[in-house]
Amino acid sequence: MAKKSLSELYPSASKIIRKYESVKQSGNPHLEPYYDKLGKKWTVGFGRTLSNAQIKGLTDDQIKKKYTMTKEKAEADIDKQIKTSLEGIKDLSSRLPQGVSFSSGEVEALIPLIQNVGITKIKAQGVKAMEALRQGNKKEFRKQLYDTKEGFVSAGGAKQLGLQRRRLEEGSIAKVYEGGEFARKSGGMVMRNYYDYEPRSI
Repeated sequence: MAKKSLSELYPSASKIIRKYESVKQSGNPHLEPYYDKLGKKWTVGFGRTLSNAQIKGLTDDQIKKKYTMTKEKAEADIDKQIKTSLEGIKDLSSRLPQGVSFSSGEVEALIPLIQNVGITKIKAQGVKAMEALRQGNKKEFRKQLYDTKEGFVSAGGAKQLGLQRRRLEEGSIAKVYEGGEFARKSGGMVMRNYYDYEPRSI
């Protein structure tokens, strides 16, 4: 039996990444790099950002030519991004009190969040979240991450509806909030995206 990919092992996380990091939520990756004005990053595939070192000295056309990605490579890159997120989750887990751990749902909810926000930003800017984590207060930790008012929902200096909706869907994986795709059934929060693509947080 073939070994399962990380995308297969974490299908809910992979689904969110594919949805919000694709071209107009079509599920199709950005094969040609585009400049995310809110995130201020060149991005390609399913949310793979290019570092300043990668694009240093290159014109826009050169960036697009050099980092154009095939669909197959973009698919494989999702697994690489999930692996990076899992490393971040390991870091967060080490900060929990002895005897406290993340559930499988909490792990899967954290994967797309870290893929989008980055573990460095979560630790640096999520002061209340990290304090709750150290105290073993996972409920407050989740609130500080996914809440549509207090969570990581801002880009370009303002709250973004696309990010609020994404956080709701991520949080719903861990059964924290009945949002995202479940909102219509539960009477929860349904938000419209005003952008051609889902803004990335910065």
